[in-house]
Amino acid sequence: MDNNTLNRYCDKKVLMKRDETKRNVTKVLPLVDEILRYVHSRDRRFLIQPLKVGSYNTQLKVEKADEFDYNVIVDVGKLVWGPGKTRYYGFNNTRDKVVEKKGYALPDPPVGQGFIEIGRLKQQWEADGMKSMTCEDDIVPIKVKRIFKALVGEAVNQPKYRNLITTDRISSSPATTLSVKFPDIHYPISIDLCPMIESQVEFRSEFHWPRPNSDWPSKQKRSTIKKIGVNDIAKEPFYWTYSFAACEKELLDGIDIKGTCRKKSQRIMKRLKDDVWCSPGMKSELTSYHLKNVLFWECEDHPFDTEWQQELMATRVKSMTYRLLVYIQRGIFPLYFHTGVNLLSNKDNVVLQKVANNIQAFLDQPKPYLSK
Repeated sequence: MDNNTLNRYCDKKVLMKRDETKRNVTKVLPLVDEILRYVHSRDRRFLIQPLKVGSYNTQLKVEKADEFDYNVIVDVGKLVWGPGKTRYYGFNNTRDKVVEKKGYALPDPPVGQGFIEIGRLKQQWEADGMKSMTCEDDIVPIKVKRIFKALVGEAVNQPKYRNLITTDRISSSPATTLSVKFPDIHYPISIDLCPMIESQVEFRSEFHWPRPNSDWPSKQKRSTIKKIGVNDIAKEPFYWTYSFAACEKELLDGIDIKGTCRKKSQRIMKRLKDDVWCSPGMKSELTSYHLKNVLFWECEDHPFDTEWQQELMATRVKSMTYRLLVYIQRGIFPLYFHTGVNLLSNKDNVVLQKVANNIQAFLDQPKPYLSK
């Protein structure tokens, strides 16, 4: 693996076309704005101005701008962080899976997840006839997702959008995904809208970030990220999942301001994942989010700009690829901002082993894969 080969691969398969990207953005932004304005008009708890996250908004997108990610802020007022208590609710036994009180307790939340208790707004919501997002004074993620999904469905079911946009079913993903087919674009555009509560949780000792004696990121960047805090997204039915998306966006901002190759290396890794390491049936087991965390760990272990000069790109890509392989082989992949979270939990080990074999084959002989 050498820089010349990687640069040719990047030019051919990674870089996005500027005019095509600009065209897609000018179509997506007004559409998202109109959808969220409709949702807000029907339920004021979902705010209009989203947080732009994801690969495109952090300049990590590969080849074409066909995926756009937004966190939609849910205004729930002042939150209550009380002592831990036992929750007695869950799904009923009907096909609709209605959330109701139960006679037995919910298990404690897994690492990286938790409950959010509503403050004074619950009575106001009830007085205004707004659909319930709560059970036992907790804001319940699945109820938030269902309300939001239904309203987005109403928005895109308007006659002008009906033949243009399709939506996915509610899944374990925190987002409602829209697939948009614009008449003058020959591929579908994917838009993810993810409800998020701006909890702004402080970084706790169990997160193990920032790590002592680390030279990356800078003290100023660490301070900024701590002020941003940790938010929550509706991924699991009953437990809110910590979201570090805003922190990750800040961490990536200005990361190559001195002409280094961090983002370029990451984009090459993403293309290799899709081209070489993961066949279509494997892509859900190894995601772009895994690769983003590989980059963060590599940056922390190689903190100086001199280690990320353009002429060292092949060294860094090779190092990150070996790092990824070790994580998969061990079955333990710590989240950069919260090391107690294993990003490989609940993944298919058989599929991951196939991915590992593909990565090893690439490392043994990278040139044929990069020259295709």
